[in-house]
Amino acid sequence: MNKEVYSNAYRLIEPGVFEESTIKHDFSENDVIIKPTKASVCHADLRYYTGNRRPEALKKKLPMALFHEGIGIVEASNHENVKVGDKVVIVPNIPSRLQKGHFEETELQDNYDENALFMGSGFDGICQSQLVIHGDNVVKVPDNLDEDVALLAELCSVSLFPINQLKDVTTNGSPKVAVFGDGPVGYLAATALHFIHGIEKENLIVFGAVEEKLQEFNDFATTHLVFDFDFKNEVGVHTVFECTGGKFSESAINQAIDLIDRQGQIVLMGVTEDLVGINTRDVLEKGLTLSGSSRSTKKEFEQLISYFDNTEYQKALRKLIPETYYDIKEIKDLNQAMDDAAAHKGWKKTYLKYNW
Repeated sequence: MNKEVYSNAYRLIEPGVFEESTIKHDFSENDVIIKPTKASVCHADLRYYTGNRRPEALKKKLPMALFHEGIGIVEASNHENVKVGDKVVIVPNIPSRLQKGHFEETELQDNYDENALFMGSGFDGICQSQLVIHGDNVVKVPDNLDEDVALLAELCSVSLFPINQLKDVTTNGSPKVAVFGDGPVGYLAATALHFIHGIEKENLIVFGAVEEKLQEFNDFATTHLVFDFDFKNEVGVHTVFECTGGKFSESAINQAIDLIDRQGQIVLMGVTEDLVGINTRDVLEKGLTLSGSSRSTKKEFEQLISYFDNTEYQKALRKLIPETYYDIKEIKDLNQAMDDAAAHKGWKKTYLKYNW
């Protein structure tokens, strides 16, 4: 039986401005009602908040409740595999097959479904008191798993997805993997390659521009500064993950082209608003494959939750977990958290704790 559920939300109505509003949800077959308890701020959230998106994108997507990285408690369930009281991590990508209404069937993966909705990107996200979603859009958090680690599942999943897509990450003749980017995306790609896919330290190379950031990788990867590395004379690299984004994408992609062995593969993960120039001559000569990756599927969330019990993996992930949360009791608290996150783009994430 369908019923209406009303949720209190803090919606971004224009850059820097939140407004308290009410969102009406339809709670029906296979749905669950989640009370979001914690969220993590993503760079995508900050781009909306600071207005660092194209004006036409802001006009199209606002007003909107932000955030797509979060956990919560199940308050009601019409789904056979989800129970009231379960602590769950929220899968923010809602493919057309899990939406209300009728859509043409697609063979595309959920994160490339053109009719998919994504929380906090044109569709209201986790900054609301009651979230109504299909029960297949949650993954249970085990009682013995620290929820601060579980809160990293979405961010980790985005790095894990493209690794899962590759038939061979390495070959016998090219046993090395390289990651460009010393920020959180590069860090999480490197941790997934090591702790989930078993790439050993001597074969996992991370390139970055900041010595202090690169030091965070030293337990499980071999690191180099991009400024003083001879990319053209390195051998044995079969796969490169470009995790820089922004203005550094162009140099990273072209350095990767210089670095990689023939018939290697480059996975583009860094987001940039600008067009970048690529050395296509060497792409053709080397027979390289370039692919793009964005977001993830439920499979990665389930995979991560099972691997999060590895204490060494947890130790690596805790470098991104902040010492304190921002308690969100009213809009001014949310503004403070977002202003601080925008002003201090450091290594650690910004965690929010809701008090609805």
